[in-house]
Amino acid sequence: MKSEAKRIPLYTRIRDYILEQIQQDKWRANDQLPTEAVLAGQFAVSRFTIKKALAELVEEGLVYRVQGKGTFIAPAVTEQSGAAFSQEFADGSLLRPVVFITPSIHSTLASHIMAGAELQFAERGYQVFYRSTQNDEEKEREILRECVRMGVKGILIFPVDGESYSEELLRLSLNKFPIVVIDRYLRGVETNCVCSDHVGGAYDAVTHLIEQGHTNIAFVAVNYKTTTSLEDRLAGYERALAKHHIPIDHQRCLFELLAGREQEGQRVETKAIVRTFLERNSGTTAVFAATVASGIAVLGAAEELGIRVPEQLSVFFFDDYEFSGVSRIPPSCVVQQETEIGAEAAKLLLSVMDNPLQDRKKVVLPTRLVIRQSTAALSGGE
Repeated sequence: MKSEAKRIPLYTRIRDYILEQIQQDKWRANDQLPTEAVLAGQFAVSRFTIKKALAELVEEGLVYRVQGKGTFIAPAVTEQSGAAFSQEFADGSLLRPVVFITPSIHSTLASHIMAGAELQFAERGYQVFYRSTQNDEEKEREILRECVRMGVKGILIFPVDGESYSEELLRLSLNKFPIVVIDRYLRGVETNCVCSDHVGGAYDAVTHLIEQGHTNIAFVAVNYKTTTSLEDRLAGYERALAKHHIPIDHQRCLFELLAGREQEGQRVETKAIVRTFLERNSGTTAVFAATVASGIAVLGAAEELGIRVPEQLSVFFFDDYEFSGVSRIPPSCVVQQETEIGAEAAKLLLSVMDNPLQDRKKVVLPTRLVIRQSTAALSGGE
């Protein structure tokens, strides 16, 4: 029992202790915590350690300090987490909340992932709440802290674009809070993760183009911010070329970030960027587009330039989109197992909630290729 207590960070032990007191209705909003000396004796640590742990709880919003008076329970904690802990349904069962955090709850990818996750949670009696970060890092940070204050049992999170490091996620991960990251990973933040094989999917798509006789293959990614998934798709593109002894020409790689630009007119602007790129690389016979928006821009730019798809230019998308099969040129694409990602993420989170001390896991799901009318074998005359 002693060794287990040592493995649990003091910050987590104090937080659990506070939430337990609230749950049992022993502490309420603005109630004063025991003094640092009393807490130090209770948890068998120094006052300096207690001071540091309380500073973490203040930053999280669980408690607040009044100079010269002491530390108190934050009102928001009992208002929100108290309800979360005590609410009962008609059948007598307790509310057991988990939260799915995503840049947008309206995207097809997010909705399919949600559907897969919800089925798994429902089987175990958990209720899923959805929060949108609107692709904003500060809002994501606020939502994560709010979720902890509310006393949620676990969190699934689809990080915002461009986020390469998150102190909040690192803190939660180090404290063994049940959390699973979806679709991408954050460098330097060891956490549980479920994502597609972005490297493998890109590798398979580019290999297909090579087998169709193409060697002048461009990479196009026009996005607001970079992500590890986009970087992995670039790595897969380069790996396929290297495997087939095709020199990597970075002049044929367009990795354009639109950060800070207005969202209105994005498609027009993207198409103009891609058009300039294609004009500069006139010998290109195939394009691997790392996002749906990039692929659509390539098709639009090619049409403006009078380049016939797929006769003169093959275009392969990473990701599919709704009704793509009935578009004017149905695209060949790399398809992710979106519902399965949600299901696997939920299973992993449930496992972590059952055993928070288990080793962290990264689950990578394979992709598959769907071949349609936007790709063709290289014509002998080209």
